[in-house]
Amino acid sequence: MKENIHSIYDNKNAINVDQFFKDNNIKIKNDIGTFLKSKFNCIKQFEVDEIFQEVAFKIIKHNYITKYSSDKSSLNTWLYIISRSVTIDYMRKMYRNTLIIDEYTEPSVVESQNYTLKIPRGMLSERQTQVIKMIFWGDLRAVEVAEQLGISPQTVRSVKHQAITKLRRYFGAESERRIVS
Repeated sequence: MKENIHSIYDNKNAINVDQFFKDNNIKIKNDIGTFLKSKFNCIKQFEVDEIFQEVAFKIIKHNYITKYSSDKSSLNTWLYIISRSVTIDYMRKMYRNTLIIDEYTEPSVVESQNYTLKIPRGMLSERQTQVIKMIFWGDLRAVEVAEQLGISPQTVRSVKHQAITKLRRYFGAESERRIVS
């Protein structure tokens, strides 16, 4: 659609605005549905329809049709960006703190076993030992450890990685790949 959008869809003429949405409703609904599927497990058609109405409302209310410029982006990109933004706003509004009180159950208390890890002396450097203890036993993040030790967070992550590699090698878990916080 290389021709000027203003000449085709003049916002002052309601028939042309209606035609704009008739021409582009499938594109907008597909953009909304695709984005929702990428972020949420279960989407319903009524949500897509409601978000479509929000997109139409936003385009008309803010007179976006007259502000569109084909020099900046294609019509498809422009519609996708508006659709995505409105979808995000809608989902934030709808799913903000939606917990049904009747369905809430108190989480069960999980007994934690107290594991002690015996690390042979001299295996880890003093700094590696400090970092490991602060992160895993002190429940601190790399940024917090860095502040306390006066080093950068990247250095903390590097020291942690080196210590974990040494411990894996020692305990025979070199080939196992696990995600460690």
